[in-house]
Amino acid sequence: MNLRQLEYFLEVARLKSFTKASKNLYVCQSALSKSIQQFENELNLKLIDRSSKNFKLTAEGEILFENGNTTLKTITELFERLNESLNSEKGTINVGVPPVISTVYFTRIAHKFKNTYNDIKLNILEVGANIVKASVENGVVDIGAVILPFQSYNFNKKSVFSSDCVVVVNKNHPLADRGEISIADLKHEDFLLLNETYMLHDKILELCSEAGFEPNVTTKSSQWDFLVELVSLDHGITILPRLIIKKYNSKNIRMLTLKDPDFPWNIALITKKDKYISKPMQLFINLCERENEQYFNKLNTSLTGK
Repeated sequence: MNLRQLEYFLEVARLKSFTKASKNLYVCQSALSKSIQQFENELNLKLIDRSSKNFKLTAEGEILFENGNTTLKTITELFERLNESLNSEKGTINVGVPPVISTVYFTRIAHKFKNTYNDIKLNILEVGANIVKASVENGVVDIGAVILPFQSYNFNKKSVFSSDCVVVVNKNHPLADRGEISIADLKHEDFLLLNETYMLHDKILELCSEAGFEPNVTTKSSQWDFLVELVSLDHGITILPRLIIKKYNSKNIRMLTLKDPDFPWNIALITKKDKYISKPMQLFINLCERENEQYFNKLNTSLTGK
């Protein structure tokens, strides 16, 4: 059954005429008659007594006619409210963001979003990327930010930001004067890493394993600035996104570009595949994409001088 079939029947019943109803509905009489017959077949009921010489509704037709207008009005109003909600720039969204990402990227995004859509409440949950993944999975947050590569068939993902990772060493470290180094060059170093709640932790261990060694991890922390502070005090080395280190003002550290292998830091937004994407959620995703494009346009302009 669809609403148009109900609307057609109610108009025929009101006017007690297929001819008059077809004119009011701007539909040919044969199509109108066919539609109502299909309606009857779907309901498995006879609504119009076609054996009668004059127009006559069956008992079931009378019941539907008496209550149908109220039903049609209620359903129409319901769909109008749903459509209004779907297109409304109001509501609440919960976004899970690892602190290491929010420091570089999402503070600016949150500020822009709140200023642009002040009727949408934005809740930010700052936890490690692995916890973000679990929170999206169980519905605690609507959208999560993770580091690629991210493999899961349960999520939709959309890349929104990219940077490279660098090795951070003390200014007096033997490697400090080298512009580029490889993971293999760090075989005998003391590693200071973000803890297991961060995907960056797992990725660094994976790269070390591929280079043929297990890193000597002396410290783990959930705070990137704590790790950098330890490096500035010459307690080891760490690997973090370049844009994060640029926010840390210290003359006691050096950033070394990683080569062999290339180690990009790509941020993606994830949503659960069966999750309904509300208008506020879509607005947030769209803003992230626009901000990313504008950021790289500015970056390319500064590099080319154009």
